[in-house]
Amino acid sequence: MNYHVFIVDKTTFKYHLEYMFAGTGAKDKTVPFILNPDVKINATTERNLVGMIADISRIRVGDKIIFYLQSYNGKSGRFYGVFKVATTAFFDENDENNFLIHKLCKPLTFRIRIEPDTVFAYGVSEHDYLDSLNKVKRPYQMCWSLIYRKLKGNRGCTMITKYEFNSLVKKLYYINNLNNSYLLKKSKQFSFDDNSFKIIYNNSSHTYTGRTDSVDISHRMFFKCKNGNAFEAHLQAYIMQNFDKKPLNSLLIKFPNLTCWIGNEVSCGVGMQRIDIMTIQRNDQNVYIRVVELKCVKPFMEILNNQIPWYIRWVIDYMVPNYTSFKKNVVIHIIPCVLAKSTADQTFIKSCKTFSNSYPPLHKNVIIEPLEYIGFDIENNGIAFKRIV
Repeated sequence: MNYHVFIVDKTTFKYHLEYMFAGTGAKDKTVPFILNPDVKINATTERNLVGMIADISRIRVGDKIIFYLQSYNGKSGRFYGVFKVATTAFFDENDENNFLIHKLCKPLTFRIRIEPDTVFAYGVSEHDYLDSLNKVKRPYQMCWSLIYRKLKGNRGCTMITKYEFNSLVKKLYYINNLNNSYLLKKSKQFSFDDNSFKIIYNNSSHTYTGRTDSVDISHRMFFKCKNGNAFEAHLQAYIMQNFDKKPLNSLLIKFPNLTCWIGNEVSCGVGMQRIDIMTIQRNDQNVYIRVVELKCVKPFMEILNNQIPWYIRWVIDYMVPNYTSFKKNVVIHIIPCVLAKSTADQTFIKSCKTFSNSYPPLHKNVIIEPLEYIGFDIENNGIAFKRIV
């Protein structure tokens, strides 16, 4: 199960609640390559749009959703929730038929449907969740997923970890108890009251009737590859759309019977460092964290010498303590992984095989598992993945 935060404003939030959906988009940009994969479009614009597709595509039915209402009129930004995902991602082009565009005053091209989960009337302020050091004894206890997003101004759909989500829910309970407010269970229809700054019941029934076109990125990815263009963003989106399907589920998900948290472009520093893909699974005594460096070209030594070691160090510093602080004997298995075009370069392959052997003990609860190299080949509008190391 994953946990996601959608950024909304005072205009859009009301309609998200009334029509029970969440979405993201890019101002005046259209996305012609979804329905017409051989169309020409500015490369930078396309990367940004495909990044949004990757974000929305990692969401699965049953995931939990939090809304972050941006600050306005001197009022602090606030987090509201909790909602549950009811559909996988779909596409509604930015045109005159974009559902609710005139009410929203902006296009939300990539969307999901939601339903109530544990809905609280009052939200938690940005200060209380991101800035306050109350009960925070160590840096790893802060919500770095959203702090990094604020620093970098990232896109409008951000994943957070289970620990970050649980911390936010505790604060939601606390602030609502202070205001003598209880869970809103009487109705599935909600709205937002701008005067009281809270979610309210709505007796009016609203039906979502917008388009639900596919966000499948594969045809555009094959087109980009065939024409010798960079397609790393497309590959990431493709993996987000297919990580739980064959064959990727057996390559990226170590235990198919355990729930899997997945994140894309997981920020791991105040600079621009990001882990392309991360998965987390756990049982009673073990946590398995896979860090994936993604390339649309053949791999090279810089990945092993600098990028993967950075990710490992960050996971140990900022993620491992969240597990060991509650359970001293838990073992965290970090699985470094490279996913790139297949190569026969024996120097690189040999270095992959010996990578983990060169690591001294970094933490008494941490095991660095053997590095995995997953290669792929694209031919005839198809992609094949295989574990090379």
